[in-house]
Amino acid sequence: MNPSKPGTDAGAARENWRAWAACRGEDPELFFPVASLGSAYQAQVMAAKAVCRRCPVRSSCLAEALRRMPYGIAGGLTEQERRHLRPATGLGAPRWRALLEAGRPHPEVARLFGVSVRTVERWASRLRRDQQTGAEGGAR
Repeated sequence: MNPSKPGTDAGAARENWRAWAACRGEDPELFFPVASLGSAYQAQVMAAKAVCRRCPVRSSCLAEALRRMPYGIAGGLTEQERRHLRPATGLGAPRWRALLEAGRPHPEVARLFGVSVRTVERWASRLRRDQQTGAEGGAR
């Protein structure tokens, strides 16, 4: 397996996804904000999510975080965003909504839920419509 080329051996990549994580060279404290609210918190979350956005193994990290990580930023989501994903089963709106609000690519969301990209585009359209009208209840 070539560590500079993710996905060379799918089985080994699943086992060793951390070898390609974009956060490997970052200070781990970046992903565990000290503040819980305010501009300092938002700045640290934005910086951590910027690392996650460029990560080639973000979906593996998110899957691991959903299983074992109650704190910090992982897989491009904060602990609060992941909390919306954990209790839901099936295609519940909180799961897809949290991923789309976190800026996850439509093909990735489609793959995670086993639906077409077109379906995810419809979900995104619904989310935008809800955000424009300020509706919260119907889509959740």
